[in-house]
Amino acid sequence: HPSWLSHGCEVPCSGTHSYRDWRNLSKVYKGFGELNEITCTNPDGTEVNVIVSGGNRLRPYFRKHLESSMTLGHPSLAAEKWATNLGATPGEAEVFSDLQGTREIWDYVLGLMNKAGFLRFRPWIARDVELFLKTFELPMGECYDAIHVRRGDKLVEEAREDVVKYWLSQGHTDEDNLPSDYVPFAAYLSKWDGPDACPVDDNGEVQVVKRNVYIATDDPIVVHEEIAALPNHISPNTILWNDCHELTFYFNPTDDSAFHLNGDGEGGFEEGHEIEGGDTCFSRYHRNIVSIADMMILSKARTFIGEYSSNWGMVIRTMRVRLSEPVALQDGAMNGDGSIAKERKMQGVGSFTRTLDTRVAWGSDRVGAPGY
Repeated sequence: HPSWLSHGCEVPCSGTHSYRDWRNLSKVYKGFGELNEITCTNPDGTEVNVIVSGGNRLRPYFRKHLESSMTLGHPSLAAEKWATNLGATPGEAEVFSDLQGTREIWDYVLGLMNKAGFLRFRPWIARDVELFLKTFELPMGECYDAIHVRRGDKLVEEAREDVVKYWLSQGHTDEDNLPSDYVPFAAYLSKWDGPDACPVDDNGEVQVVKRNVYIATDDPIVVHEEIAALPNHISPNTILWNDCHELTFYFNPTDDSAFHLNGDGEGGFEEGHEIEGGDTCFSRYHRNIVSIADMMILSKARTFIGEYSSNWGMVIRTMRVRLSEPVALQDGAMNGDGSIAKERKMQGVGSFTRTLDTRVAWGSDRVGAPGY
């Protein structure tokens, strides 16, 4: 059992329970939000209680037993402790304790987690992602923008209603005869800044603004074709958009061979595609490295355009939430009632958090709490 997984702790009951035993126990259903707890004997004869769970059990457990302590009963010392455990400063913990709305509370939690660098990769994952990113043509030493185009199985069922709504908004009323079963790439570009955002020089001449745009997609061949069909090409992958925005598009270098984390879709590979890599451990690991690289690029983009109908879009939004900067108050500043003022106002915004420039191309612009 690797120490990086157990943190140096002995595996309980190793003489009587194998990995398969623990895995089977984790699947035992004890009721919504309840975890399976057993008592077993260690090799040295001591008895130990073990709670056995997988990810699919932890989320209901959190919702039933822990979420209310995070989102209800504010202000409270428990809420301050919760925030402190997430890396909050004393002032941030106090602000968190005073929050009331569930959405506002969740976003503040995300801001704390992102500030603390909560997401960390194992050393070999970080190494392989870094090596893979070096093969990209995208100049990541400069500011860049990103678009996530999710298609495939997600649009056939779960997001079908949003796709139909988009085409209805474009004047196509026959749901059985739509131009395509997906939202076109042009719909994403429609969220780009318009001509009114074009800078002008002292003579009133429009100045061209060059932008590098990374495209993450599980449908790269079709997206390439859509880009080729766009007007005002400067080069095969560069267009002039809305009078002054010179957009150069970049793709993942493996887009010709790795479309989806699970293969051809949520159901895995279609018959015949196994010869292209299939479901070997190596190919699965490779697809995960590719996906993590995409995730890191999208989360750090200056402007991100996507949608919230896909898990990926929601994850990226989660990683782009930041705490707002407090307004500096003078020492001894007082409220109207004579009490000492707290640093609650945020510089230039009306919220305690902000989301890096994120634009929704289609579908709902409302995003639920993480895990919902």
